[in-house]
This record gives sequence, C-alpha cells and structure tokens, in this order.
Amino acid sequence: MHCERARELMSPYLDEALPAPDRSVLAAHLETCPGCAKLAADWRRIARTLSAVGRERTPPSLLPRLNRALAGARPAGARRSARPPASLRRLLAARTLLRRAAPMLAACALTAVATWWLIGLAAPEARLQHDVLAAHMRALLQESPTQVASADTHWIKPWFSGRVDFSPNVSDLSGEGFVLLGARLDYVGDRRVGVLVYRRRQHTIDVFVWPNPGGKHRPGRLLLRKGYTLLTWTRHGLSYWAISDLDADELKTLERLL
Repeated sequence: MHCERARELMSPYLDEALPAPDRSVLAAHLETCPGCAKLAADWRRIARTLSAVGRERTPPSLLPRLNRALAGARPAGARRSARPPASLRRLLAARTLLRRAAPMLAACALTAVATWWLIGLAAPEARLQHDVLAAHMRALLQESPTQVASADTHWIKPWFSGRVDFSPNVSDLSGEGFVLLGARLDYVGDRRVGVLVYRRRQHTIDVFVWPNPGGKHRPGRLLLRKGYTLLTWTRHGLSYWAISDLDADELKTLERLL
C-alpha cells in the first residue's frame, strides 16, 4: 500500500470503520512505514485529548448570580413570575447551544489539526517529486543526460569529489542489464545532488542521490507521476530517488542491486 492511500484510509481505520481486508493491509503498512505509523499515533493522541474535554460542571457561584439577576429583573412588590426574564432565557439558551455544539467543535478541531498535519507532511515530499520529475525531463531534452560519460566506476566516483559533499555509491550493473552511462550534478530540494545515469534497453534511468544523516533505512516506495515511475528509498545515510519510464518491477530490481 502506498503512503498516499494509507493516509486517505487513516481516519476510517482509526474509527474502526474500515472493511476487514483494507484494515489488515493498512495495519501491515503501518508496521513497516515509520512516517505513517507516527501519523497514526499523533491522530490517536489528538483524539484522546479531544475526548477528554467533556462538559464542564456548573460552577457553584452561578446559582447565586442567577438568583440576583432574577431578583433585579422583578419590580419591587411584584409577584414571582413562572417565566424567567428574556435576558436569563438568552443566557440559558446560549449555554444549551454550546453544550450541543461541543462535539461538533471537537470534530472540527480534530479535522483542522489533521489537515494541517497532512499538508505539512505532504508539502516537502510533493516538492521533491516535482523537482526529480522536472530534472529528469530536462535531462532527456539535452543531447546527453550526463556531464561525465563513462561506465568506469573508478572514474565516476572520483569525479563527484569536490562537486558534492558526500560520496555516492557507484556500481557497475551491466551484467544485470543496467548499463552505467555516466553521471551529472543537479538541483533537487534546494540542494546540489549527484545523479547516476543508467540505461536498460532503450530506457534512461536517473538515480538521484544525496545524504540523509541519521535517516533510518526505508524500503522502496513507488510513485507514478505523468507517465513516469519514481522509486524512493533510504539506505546507509543516503536518500535515493530513481525515475524512468520503466515499469515498477524493473526499478525495484535496480534498487536491490545498488
């Protein structure tokens, strides 16, 4: 299950309103995806906090204040009226309305917080997807998608030295059908990144690499954008984004080999 689909189903999942098959698939996804698991935990915490906000007890000082208001509203010597004055009726009606609106307000607050969280979570990822896709399409429009054209890993790896602040892993995978064409530099996510360029049959594959210090190992996650397949994963402190018009299975094979 993709993270986007998992987030769509998160609310009915937490409300225990999902059908059993979807619920089991989403539960399995949450066990392997730290980002979605953290989102589910945050939603549960927000729900517990809101459910703990119940109706407040009437303060002891309210009754004497109401009696004084009633006494002040009656003319001197007037008989007690069975009907409270208009000002008191408005006060009581407002309190009743607030009590009835409390669950709706709590639900609105939960929705607003969840929406804010999803937007904050999705915005950086959407920016990376856009940058990777745009960089790949720009490269395809050039005469060559590489700045240094070589299949020699001992030539490519030193070429990155001094051009980026990390050392990407460069592998010769021609024996597995992924021919190394060379490398280039690009700009993704407001930083300079390294790009390894492979070819499989007539398909060009760009593999964007940049450091992710402290980033936990994350298995490949597939995305489809404008006819291109994107696969992103994190390994050994590096983030990888591979993009091509190949199908998903072939990109996953490349992920295993790199």
